Amino acid sequence: MSNTRMTRRAGLGLLAGAGAAPLFARGLGQDMTVGALLSLTGDWSTLGITSKALLEMAVGEINAFFDATQTPGRLSLQVYDTKLDAATAVNALKSLAGAGVKLVIGPQSSAEAAAILPLLNDLDMIAVSQGSTAGSLSLRGDNLLRFVPDDAIEGTAAVGAALAMGIKTIVPAWRADAGNRGLATAVRKQFTAAGGVVTAGIEYPADSSLKAANVAAEIAKQAAAASGKTAIYLASFDEIVDMFRAAAAVPALGALPWIGSDGVVQSVPLASDSAAAAFAVQTGYSAPTLIRSDAAKPKWSPLVAAVTAKTGIEPDAFSLAAYDALWCAIMARQLAGGNYTPTWKAFFMQTAENFFGATGWGRLNANGDRAFGDFEFWGLKMVGGKAVWTPVATYESGVYGPVLS
Repeated sequence: MSNTRMTRRAGLGLLAGAGAAPLFARGLGQDMTVGALLSLTGDWSTLGITSKALLEMAVGEINAFFDATQTPGRLSLQVYDTKLDAATAVNALKSLAGAGVKLVIGPQSSAEAAAILPLLNDLDMIAVSQGSTAGSLSLRGDNLLRFVPDDAIEGTAAVGAALAMGIKTIVPAWRADAGNRGLATAVRKQFTAAGGVVTAGIEYPADSSLKAANVAAEIAKQAAAASGKTAIYLASFDEIVDMFRAAAAVPALGALPWIGSDGVVQSVPLASDSAAAAFAVQTGYSAPTLIRSDAAKPKWSPLVAAVTAKTGIEPDAFSLAAYDALWCAIMARQLAGGNYTPTWKAFFMQTAENFFGATGWGRLNANGDRAFGDFEFWGLKMVGGKAVWTPVATYESGVYGPVLS
């Protein structure tokens, strides 16, 4: 898709209704740079790479509309590779602030989001994350907004999957960071409330000190002592490759179903590692992410096709949320009429209420997080001897069901 001409999608915008054209006719008034904090070479780089491609497309479409309407100001994008590291994200945010940037898309992880949160007000900046889900960051009045639901909502989907499979006991394991810890906590709370049993589980380090074999042994120990049909819940990022390689060496773990988290959906490292991918297929591993709904398909389908062609990775709804977040933010900036952060943030909340984009309705709750969401579960299947990510189930309106091929 060209970024040098106005597309039909750019012309129509992503707001429901007919107000987009008069709104955009105001232009930006002056050139403006938007920052992006993405993991391009570290853990969860699958999301970072696809988010970058989608943000570049959004910038091109917005500028094409400004060109066509001959209105002042153009948008540019400054991307920093955080490698999913909190300290790197903080330094990148400070660099963007020094360059006068007021809006940032990202960071992806809750650990990074927690690290930059105290700085956002001081630096007079707004950050809109497309990947942070930690309930501990669901706070009212701060400058961190999140275009995805928090861990309580995703936990509901994971528990719904477990209940639909007849699971009686869950053995959880989770990476020691705010987002994955929050997901494990949400699953524990909700599955217990539904009458299930959750074992003590095991938290493992988020750095290179991870001993995957020790974690696998502890999971197996707790699973052996469990009663009833048992599943493993793993909240992780790309270290899942090491975890699955270690688990594959424990025969008992290959006989149990595994349920994952959003940080692994479409993971290139997992699909590319033959041993880890084989274990995922063997155990029926699946992980939820925000659904790409049928209602929004006319919006997301061409985006998915374009990004897949460009990057070789099919983008999930979290990366589409980055695209939607930028569109929503620029719409709000037009309404605000300037870069005064409190006004811009207030208009962002209001704009999101009426925004229908590639991820559907964008309504945020009072804490600035996506107010609701349905989910689709992705798993790996062998196609022509190659592991391929495929939607395998959905969780919509409280109902879990398989995707019919």
